[in-house]
Amino acid sequence: MDLLNYFTQKNLSLYDLSYNEWLALPEPPFFDQIGDQEEGHWLLLQQTSGLRNAIDVVTLVELDGVRYKLDGKFRKALWQSGKLPTPENLMAQVFEISQEDFSALSHVKSFINAQSLAPNEAIQAIYKELGLKFTSDRIKSGFIYDAINIALRGKPRNLQDKRYSLEKEEIDMRKAIKLFSHELAFIDSLNPKPDLFVTGVLAAALIMLGTHRDLHEFLHRFNTGQVEHQDGLEDPVAGLIRVIQRHRIDDNAMPSHLSIDLCRKTIQSITLWEEGRDSSLYWRRKLVSGIDHLPYIRALKRAKHIDDQRDL
Repeated sequence: MDLLNYFTQKNLSLYDLSYNEWLALPEPPFFDQIGDQEEGHWLLLQQTSGLRNAIDVVTLVELDGVRYKLDGKFRKALWQSGKLPTPENLMAQVFEISQEDFSALSHVKSFINAQSLAPNEAIQAIYKELGLKFTSDRIKSGFIYDAINIALRGKPRNLQDKRYSLEKEEIDMRKAIKLFSHELAFIDSLNPKPDLFVTGVLAAALIMLGTHRDLHEFLHRFNTGQVEHQDGLEDPVAGLIRVIQRHRIDDNAMPSHLSIDLCRKTIQSITLWEEGRDSSLYWRRKLVSGIDHLPYIRALKRAKHIDDQRDL
């Protein structure tokens, strides 16, 4: 293959530019995060005569005719400080990329920064990035990582089997929060009580709301404790609150398993509510035992059109 064909197929071109021209190029958010070796690497090359010219090779990305720096963060600092001699010219590798790729690169900084944060702080950072503003303590605190894992995978991350293809990848929390943004906003509008909207209950609410159910009255009554009794029997709202109270005094040695159990019982309570107060299933004396939540998760994924997305 000749060089022209090679460069064309790789969306790559070579470009000679002056150092000052390079300095003037825009620096997108990802410039500080990817594609560059640290200071010691470049100082070592400067001391190696056969590799000195490699210092002057930089990489750019081009979108709609505009070129942006991809790498060079540490070299820029070394050149400006005088630790490396300032070059007259640089050789740039220029890659043409799509708007989609540029946007994906622009999320790299947020992703990398999030790795050093506690899970709830990383989620709060995602809220900010997506422009989501929540007011309730339960949602704005960011403690929704396990609830989202249960809502999309059926279990918290620590119980998922990474050998299994459907559980191998981490959930992309940015995508997941964007996916559930309307559901989270609705739950937030209720000013949900943290002692009621525990992880398993929140997961179930996300699942059932995500399948386009009208749960305003159920969740409002649940959150405010508006329960009904009839002939010694209780409605699904009262039953769910009693389930949560029972869980508080149960063995908490396996909270992940208890969260799954609560998710199943919350889903069952919602389905009983949907039967309506005239149904014989609506009124109960015994606590719900829980139903299989996986068919509801599959329904959620169909409703959200994410069946084929392994990072959700």
